[in-house]
Amino acid sequence: MDISVIRRLMQAFGAGGPMVRTELSVGICQPGGRLQGEVELTGGDHQVKAGYVALVLLTSLRTGGVQEFYRCRVTENFTLSAGQRLVLPFSCEVPWEAPLSMPGVELSLRTELEIAREVDRSDVDPIEITPTLAQQRILRAVQELGFQFARSHVERGLLPGLPQTLPLYQEIEFAPGNTYSQNVNQLEVTFVGTEDKLHVVLECDRRVGPLADRDVFGRFVVDPSNISDTDWQGLLSDWLIQLGKRRAL
Repeated sequence: MDISVIRRLMQAFGAGGPMVRTELSVGICQPGGRLQGEVELTGGDHQVKAGYVALVLLTSLRTGGVQEFYRCRVTENFTLSAGQRLVLPFSCEVPWEAPLSMPGVELSLRTELEIAREVDRSDVDPIEITPTLAQQRILRAVQELGFQFARSHVERGLLPGLPQTLPLYQEIEFAPGNTYSQNVNQLEVTFVGTEDKLHVVLECDRRVGPLADRDVFGRFVVDPSNISDTDWQGLLSDWLIQLGKRRAL
């Protein structure tokens, strides 16, 4: 690292520099909801000019490491005096496409403080994003058909034909019960949500012969306002039965 960069970093965040701490009052919400809390800044032994305070949502990835998927500014372009305590309330929107907290997927909120073109990213807090009612109904229907949750992970990339705004998506994997084990190796569920629709992608890894397509996809568009009007267990069962009839030898 260039010595001038090290010097700026020490001046900004080293001994005697400002401190940042975030406290969440609401650290659990659903996609489309909001995380709430306060960012507390404490000035060091000298006055500094700050560029911004931002909140960044992070998810773990299947390939390792973490990926930023959303950020919002709390404030920008302000002066923090020596010893000054500054409390900044916030309400951070969570995207409708946000991954869900599940085994294999860890979510967190990182607070960034920028001073002198250097960014303090040391404050990271765990958060939890739980399924919406529509997502709960569909996941429950899958389990009622005898499928058992296996694992979940987040992948980088875009799925064709879907209104994705985030550069990643979550796969929720299920192992088949006795009813479907002869035809199905694995079932994966992916949600891509918007404010008024929930797009559901199913990927079925089938037990088939060498000349048939092993992976088969199904897509459904859900109106969350009338999610209870649909027999999701029956709909998914019919789809899986049709896959079994198309099985190649």
